[in-house]
Amino acid sequence: MFDVPYLLGVFFGAAPLATLATVFIFDVPRDLLALAGVALARGRKLGKRQGETLTAGHDGDVTVIIASLNDPEGVLLSLESLRAQDLPPARVIVFSDGSTDCSVAVLSTLQRRGEIDLVVVNDFRLGRAAAGNVALRYVETEFVLFIDSDTRLEPGAIAALRRRLLTRPEAAVCSGNISVSNHKDSIWAGLQQLEYMISIDFGREFSDTLGAVACCSGALSMYRSTMLQDAGGLSSGSGEDLATTLRLRRMGYEVHFEADAWARTAVPSTLSGLIDQRLRWDRDAFRIQVVQFHQLRKQGANEPLANSIQRYDFVLFTFLPTLMMPLFLPILTQVPADLLPSFLAGGYVFLMLLAALILAPVFIGYRGQVSVFQLLLLPIFPLYQGIFMKGVRLYAYVSEAIFHASARDRYVPARVRQRLNGKC
Repeated sequence: MFDVPYLLGVFFGAAPLATLATVFIFDVPRDLLALAGVALARGRKLGKRQGETLTAGHDGDVTVIIASLNDPEGVLLSLESLRAQDLPPARVIVFSDGSTDCSVAVLSTLQRRGEIDLVVVNDFRLGRAAAGNVALRYVETEFVLFIDSDTRLEPGAIAALRRRLLTRPEAAVCSGNISVSNHKDSIWAGLQQLEYMISIDFGREFSDTLGAVACCSGALSMYRSTMLQDAGGLSSGSGEDLATTLRLRRMGYEVHFEADAWARTAVPSTLSGLIDQRLRWDRDAFRIQVVQFHQLRKQGANEPLANSIQRYDFVLFTFLPTLMMPLFLPILTQVPADLLPSFLAGGYVFLMLLAALILAPVFIGYRGQVSVFQLLLLPIFPLYQGIFMKGVRLYAYVSEAIFHASARDRYVPARVRQRLNGKC
């Protein structure tokens, strides 16, 4: 018989050290803090919004830049979502970064029809950051919104991001909330939707409450144009969204997240595609956070509190739990052998209950993106997030620390990588 109280009792009572290690490695402290922080943040936000209305007549201060590589269909859908905005952009710029299909012809036609204001064509691929900086030179508005060609904005997204920046004069950038448009395509896509609910909708709003947002996603982020230009534009190389965000933080600018600015984007629907994407993301995170920005140590005597919190968030809730994974099996030897099956079962039940507790308010408040399929995936989510994805991250960290694997990442063209690595 599946006795839940008994299993939980074994988990919490059989071996305190093993229990603490499980709680720490599987992100329990951060998830609980995020749940409490978001509850407080949304309570304050609800109070502030009583009687709030969208200010009209300010549709001339936002330029949208769409990044495109061999994806004219995606650009068409992104443009459709821009036309449906409550606050339409003043200009739309699309850059084709070395596209080899019919993209240039399609984009040129859209420009002639007035659906795009400017098309920037790179005959040879520069990489997303360098190409985005070329497009940035043509921005004359107060705000600039960067999105990917597969980003579909909800109608209030631009207005929400702009409104947040207007209320925070010291903010250089504000990112938005992202959901998965293809979450029904496969188990892997559905699990990523659950992951996005926690890590973005909850995690980043919790970080924003503390002024500690670490990364403004390249798929949906609005910048103050002059601040970004004065800072030298987007950081070159892969992981440009993380590197740019941390650089702006170090320069003293505020960085924010707006939970009410929604967009949908496609994620890898196959296991191989998911692993490839996460290896790249995690290698970049190790290189940028640990090697480039030295996040493991304090950045001087006058380091702002928000930057300290951001660093500790990465170190305590991402870096250390990942490095502790190989120690999990030796730690389990602290559990009496006859109680080990019950301990593991109780731990998994606890993680499932915690995931349900965290996701329940998200499921209730999520707008049209929750399905029965996602609910059915909840029992395997702790296995996906706590073991599988951490294993991928650990491999990424080791490969980057030992072999500098990101230097061979095809996300950035080879000639650009060579320049960045000092090889001309």
